[in-house]
Amino acid sequence: MGYPETEIIAGMEQPNRYAGGHRRLGAAIAVAAIAIAAWGIHAAPQARQPDLMLLYVGAEDCAPCRAWQKGDGASFLASPAFSRIRYREVKSPRLADVMNDDNWPEDLRLYRPHLKRSDGVPLWMVVADGEIVDRKYGATAWRESILPTLRSMLRPSLIWPLAALCAPEAARGT
Repeated sequence: MGYPETEIIAGMEQPNRYAGGHRRLGAAIAVAAIAIAAWGIHAAPQARQPDLMLLYVGAEDCAPCRAWQKGDGASFLASPAFSRIRYREVKSPRLADVMNDDNWPEDLRLYRPHLKRSDGVPLWMVVADGEIVDRKYGATAWRESILPTLRSMLRPSLIWPLAALCAPEAARGT
């Protein structure tokens, strides 16, 4: 039997010399991830916002058109998102005359061939960089399709920072 001090020390649990190391390693990884993300945001090219236009086609004698303009349309026109797009209207005094040249500004007539006589109003087209990305008509189309399309196109891209993290040289174009 050894000295009592030796037995007391031998019976004590030895400190784990790696216990604090795991926390420090986790903290170091977190700091590195934040630094890489910050570098990626500044090094990666900014995602270009498309030139976005909302084209509304309606008629003054159309009850659903008037309802949209006084309800959801008025709310959208007052929203912060509205300032980020171009908004154009084609409004005919009568539903029967919606397709007439007199109701279509010259610069919007290029979109008219994308409509069919059977299409109803209210009708919306979402145009990004000159290309129609969504076209729907009817009272429910605004909430079911057009508004979600606009929101998704106005949302900042989260893909480019992730691309910079995965392949920084590709994101920078080097």
